[in-house]
Amino acid sequence: MSGLLSYVPIANRLVGTGSRQQAIHLPPVEIHQIETNPGRRARCLKHLLKANHVNYSIVYNHLRSVNQTSHLLSTAYLLGADETKLNDLYEVGIKHLEPWTPSPAEVADLDWQDFLGEREYQRAYVDFFEDKLAMDFAYNWKQQLQHFLFSGDMPLCYSLIGDGTK
Repeated sequence: MSGLLSYVPIANRLVGTGSRQQAIHLPPVEIHQIETNPGRRARCLKHLLKANHVNYSIVYNHLRSVNQTSHLLSTAYLLGADETKLNDLYEVGIKHLEPWTPSPAEVADLDWQDFLGEREYQRAYVDFFEDKLAMDFAYNWKQQLQHFLFSGDMPLCYSLIGDGTK
């Protein structure tokens, strides 16, 4: 009976499993450096991801759908798809996507929070954060994330978990 109860939350603390402590060893996973990998599959994936990023919006259909092409291609790559299959999947994945539409204006340091949630500024935000990553943070995305999410008087995390007010 204790074997079955050991799977029930809280009861498992009382009954236990008979062993002192259980641990699961998870070995680290391989990191695929497609940016520098000279292989054909990796180069194909890199170019298709960049084409998707340059040509198609991240969210579309009035902000109700998300561009999943990068997930589709990355999964296929990890499962061993060759260049032909990656190209075929890309063509299928982009069928219902919407191309980027120009933003009414650029987003700048002084007004980057003024247009949050306005879908017509989607491209401007991508350009703003890409420029910041390159120019201000030397491609250190962790530092950029820390800066925009948690720094300043009105960090972005306020908007993510509330109404954006203090």
